[in-house]
Amino acid sequence: MKNKILPFLGFILFICFSCNSTKNLRASHAIGKTAVQIRDGNQLIDSLLADRFSYNKALIEDGFNSKKQLPKPTAIINNTPLKTISFNGLNYLVKDDKVVDIKGLKLSASALSIITEKLSNLDQIQYNCCEKANLEYQQKNRDMNAIKTLDRQYFAALNTLKNIISSIAIEARKRNASVSIEMSLAKIKLPDIINPDMKTKRNYVAKIE
Repeated sequence: MKNKILPFLGFILFICFSCNSTKNLRASHAIGKTAVQIRDGNQLIDSLLADRFSYNKALIEDGFNSKKQLPKPTAIINNTPLKTISFNGLNYLVKDDKVVDIKGLKLSASALSIITEKLSNLDQIQYNCCEKANLEYQQKNRDMNAIKTLDRQYFAALNTLKNIISSIAIEARKRNASVSIEMSLAKIKLPDIINPDMKTKRNYVAKIE
């Protein structure tokens, strides 16, 4: 009887061990998957700048009849439930379009709020400009002056975004990083977005100095 029970117990232990191993394997995959989800924000910004520049260059070379695909409007931190994006070596946790944490920094609610305000507004501006410029390009009688204005604002928004994340990285090294970041960003004035949901081609965003 004992000889029959021992193999059965061995089989049960094998099943239990296999289940635990599967759970551990799944956990490892989940952890690995989370790590992969960290986006390189600097690379994304540079890519958006390069894509638009490349398209404009091709358009001029082809006499404004380029068949090259229009740059796709791409949100950097907006329109996402949860993600981590890296800027200048700092990992920003973004949830529902808000920066809720920067790993390794103790930031006050007001500091996180002003960081969100600056990054989110600039992200919305660059997205709107790209979208509206694309719509204008597809018009039969396209308004090139309007496109140039939108392009200038698009590049200005992305470059301002680069300057802000660089400033945050510098202030983050200081002793009282939260206060330093908040004071630094408070000095930066951004334009309001004028009716961003309007589809009229004359409805452009405010000028960025």
